[in-house]
Parts: sequence; structure tokens; C-alpha cells
Amino acid sequence: MSLTHIATSGLLASQKALTVAGNNIANAETEGYSRQTVQFQPTYTLYPGIGALGTGVNSSSVSRITSQFLTAQMWESQAIAGETNTHLSYLNDLDQWLGSDNMSLAKGFDNFFTALNGGAIDPVESSTRQVILAESNGLTGRFNTLFNQLQGQAEVVGQQLNAAANQINGLLTNIAGFNDQLRTLSTGSQPANEILDLRDQAVKDLSELVSVNVLQHDNGSYSVYMKSGQPLVLANQHNSLSVEGLVDAADGFQMILQTGNTKIRVTGDPGGTVGGLLQYQSDQLVYARNEMGRMAVVLAHEINTQLQAGEDLNGNPGTSLFNDLTTPVGAAMPLDAVSTAVSSLTITDTNQLQSSDYDFRVDNAGNYRVVRRLDNTDVAAGVLSGAGTDTLTFDGIEINVDATATDQAYRLAPLRYGAREIQTMMSDPSALAFAAPGNGIGDNSNLLDLVAIQSKGLINGGTSTLVTAYSGFVGEVAVQTSRSKTEAAGGQALLSQVESAVGTYSGVNLDEEAASILRFQQLYSANARVISVARSTFDALLAMF
Repeated sequence: MSLTHIATSGLLASQKALTVAGNNIANAETEGYSRQTVQFQPTYTLYPGIGALGTGVNSSSVSRITSQFLTAQMWESQAIAGETNTHLSYLNDLDQWLGSDNMSLAKGFDNFFTALNGGAIDPVESSTRQVILAESNGLTGRFNTLFNQLQGQAEVVGQQLNAAANQINGLLTNIAGFNDQLRTLSTGSQPANEILDLRDQAVKDLSELVSVNVLQHDNGSYSVYMKSGQPLVLANQHNSLSVEGLVDAADGFQMILQTGNTKIRVTGDPGGTVGGLLQYQSDQLVYARNEMGRMAVVLAHEINTQLQAGEDLNGNPGTSLFNDLTTPVGAAMPLDAVSTAVSSLTITDTNQLQSSDYDFRVDNAGNYRVVRRLDNTDVAAGVLSGAGTDTLTFDGIEINVDATATDQAYRLAPLRYGAREIQTMMSDPSALAFAAPGNGIGDNSNLLDLVAIQSKGLINGGTSTLVTAYSGFVGEVAVQTSRSKTEAAGGQALLSQVESAVGTYSGVNLDEEAASILRFQQLYSANARVISVARSTFDALLAMF
């Protein structure tokens, strides 16, 4: 083998190495780019075992510098960061609303009962009565505003889920497409490195939206699965996600996996942004609506009951200040088309109310079960009588059920809309019944009983007043927000740590690449010099003849 041929192979190898190093430098800031390196191998040896002579160098393979372990860690930490950051953003908003002077129920309760106290000095004075009605309207307005804020959050959750589903579907299409391209483009020992980088970046983007498990096959293709095991990508085929439900549906918005003609509801915690949205929707959002609904129901019931025990300025029996919330609208929601058994739901004891929805189910033998979703506790169970209407009671709630019913499924939400529905119904100040019957219009004894409601144990079995219950609720949300901040900070720190490790291992170091450029430039020059020497030697040999 000629010296010229050997030097030429070295020249070509060093030229390729220079090209790869230059490409690394050019892509130093390209997201998802993995540093590449040329693999050098000696070519075949002449006369092996006799007097071996080398024949040059082979540089056919250009490899990515990647670590499957670090890459998988990055995908996992990306999902954690996506979930915790999304969850925190919603909790932050809720925490701020509850503590805002313009929306705080604590401020509304204080203003309302202060106005009632002011009326005790002269219960006949029209102006003080008008202030009481104004503060009543202000208090119900705070309930309504907070509910609308939560409703707005629920609608945004649906919008973000739809946006996430569209992003996910686009990424799944890309990953399946990259699998197909790799099958056709990767030949021999040289993979299509840029496509591999693009596919890994697509999986990283996907993992921010939903947590995934990735299986790499011998042929280099990826199969991508959700945490629960449902397949998202198999070779060049992929499924899709969609969103179903409404803001006022029993379970709000739900993510649906479409596999062929089959629809599967995504249950559990799917992780990523989607997981954060679904977790907030099913936990804190439901609890907040129910807790504020409970306070609205209790307030309206207690004030109305006390006013009805008195006498107004015209000598008439007292009437309600607020509308009646003990027969709540939209409280019994069938979970399928065949469920028609529940004919009514009534709140019978506001003192026993819990801030929860309930699942009511009847099997094909008439066995029923009521589960409080807040703590997954059975609050009622038995067998329907089989004739007429059965009345079931639990947690201060009463439902009437067709006693012959079978195969029923309901979501019971007696408090969900309480904060939305509460309104001040009275407009005439003289209708406020501050006097006890028969004591004359100047009497304020019933008004004093109304004022006493402020310090009366009305919630949590009589252990909490309206104000302390609200303060406890605000405090609990603050604790959850603080915990969520810690989790989000931890998730972000973990992601940053893993990204740094990936960058150190797979990223482009400009100093190293600059050193490589100089080294390969010297190698190129040395091989060129060998070619020059070989040519001079050959010319000298020719000159001898």
C-alpha cells in the first residue's frame, strides 16, 4: 500500500474531523443538539502476522455523545417541573383572591355584622337599616365574585387542556415521523444524528406536558407510553389525545386517549402540565367551591331563620333576607343516561354539612352506597326497599330515591353553586324583622339574636364560626400554596441539575472544540506533508532512471 494512499486517508479523516468540530461550534446554542465526534479506526493490515504494515485510517462513523440514563432523567424531571409549576400558578391565584380586600369573605362578614350592630342602637332608623341591606348586597357580591373567579379558572383549565392536547398530538406525530425517517435514513453504522436529536427534543417537549416512559428498540425506534401504560407512539404509528367535558360537568374537563375507534379516559396522575391541571381541577378547585358554598348556605339559613322569628316595622312576621339555598340547583348530576333514580336533594342540617361532593351508586341488585369524595368515606350504604321512594340521609343532606332503581350512578354536589346562587332578596328596609313578636317596633331583641350569629358555632359540627371557618380555609390554601412552592422549586432545581449534567456530557464546549480544531488542523497539515514527502520521494526515484 503506497505512502500516498495512507496519507490521503489521514487527510480525509482529519478533514472530516474538522468538519464535525466546526458543526459542533455552529450548533453550540441549538436546543437539543448533542455534540458529535468522529470515530477513527485503522484499516486492514497487509501481511498480518508476517511483517504487518498498516494501510491508513477509516473515519466512516460520526457519533452523538449522549447518555440514555441522563436523557431519561431529564424527561422525568421535565414532567415533574411542568406539573408542579402549573399546579402552583393556579394555587397562587386562589391564595391571592381569598386574601384580597375586595373579595375576602372575612371582610364581608365583618362589614355585614358591624352594620347589624349599628342598627341595635336605634332599630327603627331607616338609614341604618339601609346600610344593613347595602352590606348584605356587598357580602353576597363577594360570594358571587369569588365563585366567578373560580369558574373562570375552571374554564382556563379546559382551554389549557385543549392547548396541551393539540401540542401533544403534534409532538406524537413528529416522534412517529422521526421513527419512520430513522428507519429509512440510518444506513450501516452511520445513524442520522440530527434526526435522533430532534426526536429526543420532541420527547423532552412532550414530557413537559405529560409524563412518559420510553422504550428504545433494537432497530433504534422509540415506543412512548403514558405513566399508566397506555401507548402513545409505536414505531411510525401514534394515538391521539382530546378533551371532553364542560366546566359544569360532574368531573369538569377530562383528557381522553383515542386508540383507533376506542376512547379511554386518562385516569390517575398523568404528570406534566396536564397532570397539574387535572389535579387542581379535581382537588383544590372542587374543595374551594364547596367550602364557599357551605358558608353561603349556612349564612343564608341562619340569618333567614332568625329573621323569620321576628317582626318587622309594619308588625308583619319576618321574611328572609337571602334566597333559600337548602334546595340547591344542579346538585344531583347523573353520570350516565340511564340514571334517573334521584328525584330531589335537600339540605336538612346546615351544621353537619361537609365541603365535599358525593358519589351515589346503586348496583343491579338494589344495593346502594354513598361515598364522600373529600376523604373517600362511606357515609351511607344499604339496600333499597324495592317499593315507592326511599329517603336517604347523610352529612345534613337528604335525597329521595326511586326504591326500585338499579344500575344508577350519580355525582351529588349540594354546595357547588352555593356561592354563585346566594342573593339578597329583600329591598325594603322596613321589612327587616328586628323586634320580637308583640314587643313593639322599637324592640331590638331579635336584632341582637341576629348579631349573635357572628360568634355562633355554625360549621364543622358547631366548632367554627363563619369567620373562623373562612380563616381556616384561607390558612389551609396558604399552606397548600407554600407546599406547592417548595415542590415547584424542588422540581425546577432538579430539572436544572439534570440539564446541567446533560449539557456537561452532551453539550458543546467551545474551548474543547477550539482545541480540537487546532489539533485536527495540525493533523491535516501533517498528512499533507506526508503526501508531499511521498511525492518528492517518488520523483527522486524516477530521476534515478
